[in-house]
Parts: sequence; structure tokens; C-alpha cells
Amino acid sequence: MTRPFSIPTVLRMVPPDLMKSFLTTLGHDAFDLPCDRLARKEELVRTFLAYLDELPRAQVDELEAHLHGISDLASDGGFEALTEAAAVGGIPDLGAQVPSDLCVWGRSMWIWLHHRAIFDKAQILHQIEHMAWWRKRNDLPKGPREPAPDALERLTRGISALLKAQGRGKDCTVERLERGALTYYFAYPDDFVQHVTVHDHDRRLTVEAFRQTLLIVFAYDQAEGSLELYARGLHKPIKEQLERLFADAVLREELRAFAPDAAYELDQLKDPHFDLQLDPGDRIDVRIRRLRLSSACTGRRLVVEVDDDPQDDIRRAIDECVNLDDLPLSQWHVTQATFCFEFLPADGRKPGRQSFDVGYPRSCSLRSARPERVEVIRKYLKRWKIDRAESAESAVLPLGY
Repeated sequence: MTRPFSIPTVLRMVPPDLMKSFLTTLGHDAFDLPCDRLARKEELVRTFLAYLDELPRAQVDELEAHLHGISDLASDGGFEALTEAAAVGGIPDLGAQVPSDLCVWGRSMWIWLHHRAIFDKAQILHQIEHMAWWRKRNDLPKGPREPAPDALERLTRGISALLKAQGRGKDCTVERLERGALTYYFAYPDDFVQHVTVHDHDRRLTVEAFRQTLLIVFAYDQAEGSLELYARGLHKPIKEQLERLFADAVLREELRAFAPDAAYELDQLKDPHFDLQLDPGDRIDVRIRRLRLSSACTGRRLVVEVDDDPQDDIRRAIDECVNLDDLPLSQWHVTQATFCFEFLPADGRKPGRQSFDVGYPRSCSLRSARPERVEVIRKYLKRWKIDRAESAESAVLPLGY
């Protein structure tokens, strides 16, 4: 999750010489930012905010948009996205080019200044990692396939035609990005017209109409024969039509109705004798942080969770929070579980925690986790018979199907 954006924070954290280069690049040489004011950050914040007050709105918006992007990538995860974008863009040694004395804020700004195309691609990759609501199907053709020559044009026309019936989608742009085994197609169709209250150039309150674009993302894995769809805010029938559109436009294939069996079973987690067996060599600790229980008898749902106290336990929490005299545990079904895997240092592996949700019948939020962590986690989901699928169709399905 990205940090809240704040212009004063960016001003305080980015080295003054890089900030001066940034302002010069965008044509703001008039702002006096000598590099010897290292200890006068608060004065810099005050004078810069006063400077923004005197600028036309368009220039303020431009500055803020670029600073927002720099802030988003000023983290270890952001630098990983920058490194990956550089490798895709043919600059595998980008990390070595960045001055070693720069913090994450300085690294982000330095790459914005020296490799703008890489920076822009990294923003897209970073955005992908924070998309949580994906829908996945595993019944597409497997193996290497060349997209249809007119794939982007056909997909663009199809999405526009589908959404025009709802009063949106008049214009649409589709862009393609390869990322390892996955090929992403980003679609930006017009959404409904919205009216917002804004201040005009004379600082008078007025109403403006604008038409924002939706974001629809297709992630196609040839080797697995899978398609993941991000289309937040669109209903399931529209998502199904988008999947068929993609298969027809890009692969020239016709998709059948998709009705897979449940991929995950969670009821064993409520059993007080169930053991989360771990291999010592993996050097991990695992806790169940949260369970959502549903009763078919009453139609009710309960959420039971524990805090960071290592002595606390999810099954003890069930005993304390659920009235089992009125409704025995056998009548409650676990429909969602939140796990926390703690990875201890091992063979150069960075320590850290990975929290994720698994939901019945077939959802899991592992998509944004590091590949090496996903491999370990999948191993245990299968061992504990949570992941019930037998083949490639058992791939972890994203949360929110």
C-alpha cells in the first residue's frame, strides 16, 4: 500500500540538488532553491507552497502529479519496480548507476530525472502490485501463441461497443506490456460524465463536467493458459463478456462458460486439533490472524480475529467469542481466512511478513507477493489441504473473484 501523498514530505526528503534539477526540468528556474540550504527545510516548505499559490492551476497540477509519482516509488517496493522496468527496458545495471549515497526518495527522483521512460513503466508495474480485486480463469489455450496482428484494435473496438450500451466507452485506448511470462493489456475506456465543484482561474467556486476513464486490465499467461481480469466496479456479466472479448480479439478463440469447482477448503482451520505443520528448514512462522465463519442454518456471518500477542490463538478466540451452545461448531463453515507468514533470514533471503487472505470457494490475495514467498506459501496451502486443486488449474486465484 502506498503512503499518503504530501508535498511538504517530498520537499523534506528529496535532496535539495535533485529537487532543484526537478524544478529546472519542468521550467521553474525562477524558484530560488540554492543547494546550501540543507538545514532550512521548513523555510523551503513555506516558500515553495507560497510559490505554488502564485502559479496558474495547470502548472500546479503538473508539479503535483510528478511529485506524487516520485512519492509513490520512494520505497523498497518502488525501487524493485524501477529495477524491473529497467531490466525490461534494456538497462539491467540501473541499480549500479544510481548514486549509492541516495535514500529511497533520492533514488526515485534521480531515476525520474535520468530515465523518464523507465520511471513511467515502473509506475505501471507498481500499480499492478497494488490491484487487489482480480478474477481469474484457467481454461484458455496453453503454449506459445502470437497475438492476432490487429489484436489491440479489435480489443479496443470490442470494449467500446460493450460499454456504449451503458452510456460510456465512447473512446477507448488499449496498451500492451510484457512482464516475464505474463502479457498485460491495459484498457482505458471512457466512464460516465461526472460533475465536480472546483475553483476556476479566478478562484471562484464553479462546477465542471469531466469524463474520467475506467481501468480494465487483462493479464494473460500463455504457459498456464490463464487469464486474470481487473475490472473493479463492473458487474460479473460484464466481466464475463470482457473475457470473451479478449479471447476473440487477441487469441481468436471462443471461450465456453466457466464454472470451476471450489479450489480451497478452509473448514479444517476451526478444528482445535489441526496442526499447521512446518519444515524447520524453511525458517518461517505462521499464524491465522482472522477467520470468517458463515452459518447456512441462520444465514449469519461472524468474524473472529487475534492481535499481535504471540500467546493469542485463533481457536481460543473462537471458544471465547462464538456461542457454541446455541450453534455447534459443525454448523459453522470457514469462508475466509487471513494468514500471516513470517519469513526469517535464510540463505540471503530478506526477512519480512506476508499477510494474505484465502476465501472459499476460490479466491486468494497472493498475487502481489514476491515470487519466492509465493512458492513457499503454496507449498503449505497444499500440505494443509487448503489448496485442493490437482494441476495447473490449482494456481492461486486472486481475491475478489
